[in-house]
Amino acid sequence: MKVVAIKPAFYNGARVREGTELEVSDKLKGSWFAKVDSKEAVASRAPKQVRKPPETLSEMAHQPAVSQLDLA
Repeated sequence: MKVVAIKPAFYNGARVREGTELEVSDKLKGSWFAKVDSKEAVASRAPKQVRKPPETLSEMAHQPAVSQLDLA
């Protein structure tokens, strides 16, 4: 059965990332994948929301540092 990962997982000794399509046995059940044709699979391939710019000082503190040379 062809499935798509809707959550990060491990399968067959390897890491499976969200959105990865793979072939699994028909007997296998799991909450980390959905059939390729299902609504969940389509939703997992939808574009993710873009993060809004930081508004508070605490949000700004968690952003990567920018040097003065990058601003020039």
